[in-house]
Amino acid sequence: MEDFFIIPYRNIDSAWNPPDRSLEFFVLEYCEEILEIPLYLIEDARCTDEGMEIELKTLPSGVQSEDWYLNLFRISSYIRAS
Repeated sequence: MEDFFIIPYRNIDSAWNPPDRSLEFFVLEYCEEILEIPLYLIEDARCTDEGMEIELKTLPSGVQSEDWYLNLFRISSYIRAS
């Protein structure tokens, strides 16, 4: 099952100000550098009107207890695909 997160813009680091938020490169860079999400776990990441949407691949066991995952869960709205 995939995990979906939507981070509202108010929860995105204000220092992050790329020239074009819609470019996948900048969104992935934020995910890796600021949120510390391993790139190999990201299925899709993009900015929308609601905020930054991140879709993670099916996660290996134990990942849900890692710091980056707990932080992501804390700052975002969370949905698990069934």
